[in-house]
Amino acid sequence: MRNMAGVLFYMEVFMPTPENVKPFKTYDEQISLLKSRGLIISDDDKAREILKRMNYYRLSAYSLTLRKDDVFYPGVSIEDIVALYDFDARLRSIIFEYSSKVETTLRAYIAYYHAQKYGPLGYLNNQNFDNELNHSKFLSELFNNIHRSSDVFVVHHRENKEAIYPIWVAIEETTFGALSKMYKNMLVEDRNAIARDYYGLSREYVENFTQCASVARNISAHGARLYNRVKMRPSVNLPKRLKSVIDNDKPAAYLYAIFALLPDSEKYPMLTQIARAFRKYPFAKPQYLGLPENWFSLFESMQ
Repeated sequence: MRNMAGVLFYMEVFMPTPENVKPFKTYDEQISLLKSRGLIISDDDKAREILKRMNYYRLSAYSLTLRKDDVFYPGVSIEDIVALYDFDARLRSIIFEYSSKVETTLRAYIAYYHAQKYGPLGYLNNQNFDNELNHSKFLSELFNNIHRSSDVFVVHHRENKEAIYPIWVAIEETTFGALSKMYKNMLVEDRNAIARDYYGLSREYVENFTQCASVARNISAHGARLYNRVKMRPSVNLPKRLKSVIDNDKPAAYLYAIFALLPDSEKYPMLTQIARAFRKYPFAKPQYLGLPENWFSLFESMQ
């Protein structure tokens, strides 16, 4: 009843009136509107299929850099907008691939370090972590995941090991977000050691970069737009050399955060894949990710 009351309150106070809502338009009406704004559409049937696949609102978002005051710049076609859409999809797949590698290595680093120092079950002891409440929340989420898991190694420990899970088993059931929070809640000396020994970075960078890599992975997994994205949160704690050339709240900064956490063997392949995406879709411009023109050599020099 309380939920229904809330819905009714919303409808009474916030429900938009018909005058505030744009009317529904058929695909043909959408095509006519785009043409009237100067977009080149040479094949209505093809445009109709594009609109069915992409949704007019989503298509419109990818055209923001190609128009002013709802009028397209001369020579812009619907194929150009699709090229930006396809570039963004490719970029998301690259981010998902390499942020997943960041997640996998961080999981391995934490499991090895913590087990070596505190033993297989040391992760259960809140004295081995910075904040008891955060540790409790972490364990609650972790064991909910373990309880629901049907992974073979979890089932084996559940049925044959009295449901006792050493850290190298339990940690496999953490989400990237939870893993990032776990690292941030480790004792300072432990965070420092992992950051220094495995990444060659200070813990402040690793804490921030892992959170940003997790956010970028979630954005990519849910298909949200990165191209020409105005702001991302949290801001990336960029090293001094990059602060003057990359804004810390742009997709470029998130690309760097992922790049910085990758094993050395994965850094160049990531840069290469991004460069290939730009070559395949030349209509996409690095500036709309917040990247400078010399982004490749700049990132390379940060290894």
